[in-house]
Amino acid sequence: MHTLYHALLQQHPRQLTSVRCAEQTIAQLHRYFEDVVLENNLAALVIESLPLRQERSLRDLARVREIGRAAHRAFFFVGAKDALNDLPLCTNEKEREPVLLRRVEHETDFERFVVIADTRFSALLASVHSEEDGSEGSGGDEVIWTFEPDIVYSALEYLMARVTAERPFQAASFSRAVRSSMPKATSLQLTVSVTTKLARLLQEQAGREIAVNRIATAIRNSLELDSVLQTTVNEVGRALNAQDCALRVIGEAGKEPLTNCYFRDGQGGENSVEETELLGDLEAYSVRLAGRFKNYVLDGRSDDQAQHIRPVAAVPLIYQERFMGVLMVRSDDSTRIWQETEILLLRTVADQVTVAVNHARLFAQTQQQALTDGLTGCFNRRFFEMQLERDMHLATRMRQPVSLILLDVDHFKRVNDTFGHDAGDVALRQLAESLRQELRGVDTAARYGGEEFAVILPQAGVEGAVAVAERLRARIERTEVPGVGFITASFGVATYPLHATSRDMLVGTADRALYTAKNTGRNRICTPQIDATLTDSMFDIDEHVTETPDAPEAQAEPSSITV
Repeated sequence: MHTLYHALLQQHPRQLTSVRCAEQTIAQLHRYFEDVVLENNLAALVIESLPLRQERSLRDLARVREIGRAAHRAFFFVGAKDALNDLPLCTNEKEREPVLLRRVEHETDFERFVVIADTRFSALLASVHSEEDGSEGSGGDEVIWTFEPDIVYSALEYLMARVTAERPFQAASFSRAVRSSMPKATSLQLTVSVTTKLARLLQEQAGREIAVNRIATAIRNSLELDSVLQTTVNEVGRALNAQDCALRVIGEAGKEPLTNCYFRDGQGGENSVEETELLGDLEAYSVRLAGRFKNYVLDGRSDDQAQHIRPVAAVPLIYQERFMGVLMVRSDDSTRIWQETEILLLRTVADQVTVAVNHARLFAQTQQQALTDGLTGCFNRRFFEMQLERDMHLATRMRQPVSLILLDVDHFKRVNDTFGHDAGDVALRQLAESLRQELRGVDTAARYGGEEFAVILPQAGVEGAVAVAERLRARIERTEVPGVGFITASFGVATYPLHATSRDMLVGTADRALYTAKNTGRNRICTPQIDATLTDSMFDIDEHVTETPDAPEAQAEPSSITV
């Protein structure tokens, strides 16, 4: 399609160089060109082509009205279905109303331009969406800009011909406006002002790209969510020069949400007033955005009420139409206006974070499944062996003991044969729950195989391990299994380095103690005989056996199994 962009490149190939920019960056460039007219009260001719929007925000409408009031004449090329066609462009009859020129061909919706012509200043910005990218907003727009009056004059000639061909009934008024505002010179001061803003924008854009890259690197290099989320808020806060930044990710079922904060210059700290206020706002916006799935932007103001406003921008974290949290930034500049490029950065980062959170949770679930016994919820034998290796290394380094308990459900085959395997599964699950309730957080309970379980007790000597085993034995003996009755278990206890010098030796020693317990009556705890070579004090003790006062064998046989 022959657009203003292509026409100017053909006429002035040596004077114009195309640059590729993101769509949001080009939108910001348009605003910088418009600011020249608004900030310097230029009675200039302003001609713009706007991308098609079937919905227009109040900010868009206010901008069009503002340009219409400030400029000598303002013309906007818009699509036939653009929302601007149905919105009032003037608030009163005394204002100059901008003129809308409807584009005839839908194909021109992908071009944007702004032309400013005045006796003191002339400027041109034109862009088209790259044909190499298939969707709008993918970051492949080609853009040219210039302040040369002769190129601006060429642009005006092209636009007059285009309006004459497409909108003949508006051609006369358009041509009069162009002839009365032909570019004659360019103010060096205004040009420097615009180019300075352009340079600052490109510098800020580069900084934001660096921030996004650092966040992406953190996501690639780590599945530790807290570290990734803290990197995210730090980079976003610095890139947007925000007073503070906060990120909340909703926890999975029954878990607390993850919350990370950034404070510029370390202003806030744990339990500080700043943190309390920030977390309060974060909670409020989490509730607000959970049902909307839309960005929330609160701009600052330049009037007397500005001091009471704290500009805020918040975007939801959404993964597959599921609300997962909020990313929020706040500014201490009461006049700050959040730019589209800044909201785009927040949206891009939020999308990255949602994918990272989902991948981390999926990895954690996979790892949990690989190391957990599906029936009981305890760790499996693979995890037990890795954890025992780690605990023994730590015990050696810290010169502390580590104990191992092996326990086996007594007469479990009889339970399965009499009541069925489903009842046996219930018994194993209840036993596992008893382990979880009786053990410390540093202890490890694992299903060792079949009806056999293993418990690792870091920093526990043989006396402490026997005490723990006795609590477990007594609890299991008192627990009634639905449909089965009461069950019991036998225990073997061994301690490193008292009874063994290696992992395999510790497991073997505890296993032999367990078989001793089963062969001497069951429902009891046994510890091995101490090898004189394993202790500095060369002494021997007899095998220790802890028996229950009332052995089950001496009791009358009830309707349910008691072993």
